[in-house]
Amino acid sequence: MADAARDGSLPVADRWFDVTEVTDGIYHVTEPHVHAYVRSNAWLIRGRTAHLLVDTGLGVGALAGELAALLDRPVIAVATHAHFDHFGGLGEFAERAAHHDDGEVLETAADYVTLRAATYPVALLDEFEAAGEPVPDLLIDAVPDPAFDLAGFRTRPVGITRWLTDGDAIDLGDRSLTVLHTPGHSPGSICLWDARSQTLVSGDVLVDGEPLLDQLPRSSPADFAASLRRLADLPLQTVYAGHGPVFGRRRAHEIIADYLSGRD
Repeated sequence: MADAARDGSLPVADRWFDVTEVTDGIYHVTEPHVHAYVRSNAWLIRGRTAHLLVDTGLGVGALAGELAALLDRPVIAVATHAHFDHFGGLGEFAERAAHHDDGEVLETAADYVTLRAATYPVALLDEFEAAGEPVPDLLIDAVPDPAFDLAGFRTRPVGITRWLTDGDAIDLGDRSLTVLHTPGHSPGSICLWDARSQTLVSGDVLVDGEPLLDQLPRSSPADFAASLRRLADLPLQTVYAGHGPVFGRRRAHEIIADYLSGRD
């Protein structure tokens, strides 16, 4: 840490993002100074002709600048769904893709966030309640630079340049990922499936270490169950989730079976 934030309440982080290569050409990006409940994973998948950035975090720090050394080809930035902790930095990129069923929320920032408890939107309070989590006083424990406006921060709306539908292919030259529309967590939730490597980028549809949230304002337990049944049929080997660790086939099936128990 160094210096002090503009209002003196928080320290300034030496570096806002943590970027780690987890396997050849796939990078994990997270924000260590963001509250654990809303500290999402972003995934940069580098390709021969283009790069894919799946989710973009809270939007507090400048993600495009952090990743600049890795972004030597056109970037397709995708929001797996329209919750504020996944699309905050989407507007930093020229090509911005998402499913239309979450489009209104993305383009109006209807699911927005502020960083101090006194100004949290009702939807965020409802989300903490649904998850059984205590409401924190702040969503961050540092700021990205001395001029950061802690009190004035609000998730920004973002225009989508490419609407994704089920079965669409995102071609990176040496990799191709298929869009799977998997509603339930939100109406427009998607996963991305790389059949060649049997890799799934799952957003918040399939995560390990925390509950699958199906009681949020726009969630649907019935849709969630149907989406998980679809994922259970994939010959997946590796899951890169929107929160928590990377996990494999056996753990994925355990998570799915646990959710579906009592619903079939």
